[in-house]
Amino acid sequence: MQLTEAISLIQKGIVPHSTPQTWADLGAGQGLFSEALASILPPGSTIHAVDKQPNHQLHPPIIFHQADFAKDKLPLPPLDGILMANSLHYVKDQVACIKQLKNYLRNGAGVFILVEYDTDNGNQWVPFPVSFARAQSIFGAAGFPKIEKIGERQSVYRKDSIYAALTK
Repeated sequence: MQLTEAISLIQKGIVPHSTPQTWADLGAGQGLFSEALASILPPGSTIHAVDKQPNHQLHPPIIFHQADFAKDKLPLPPLDGILMANSLHYVKDQVACIKQLKNYLRNGAGVFILVEYDTDNGNQWVPFPVSFARAQSIFGAAGFPKIEKIGERQSVYRKDSIYAALTK
């Protein structure tokens, strides 16, 4: 996926603000979606990219943290939003993970943007799939009563589509 495609997929989930925001990109990988966030958020915003694998290619406003977002205590400030792009499908207990991550949101409020394959069929690359219907169930059980699809595109690797969803 190219940067412009990543921006297009998540852009509707970023409410325009004039004040800087603080976000986390959990399971950031090489930082594609961290860079997408950086291009959308207002100047002065900060993105905390978290991944198990080291990444020395990211630069401000992105701060990298090497950690397992599902198991480790994360060194994060209160967040305005959390982005999880193709990372929740690696977590077995997804509801417990989202409940724990919710504690990082400023005053327990804030948003999640989820990017996942819209499938219920797992494989070695997507061991615990999160279709949009499943995402509604997971986030509902974790205390987010509303989730809406904000973007969709065809996957280049699978027959399934990739969707972006916003929780509130």
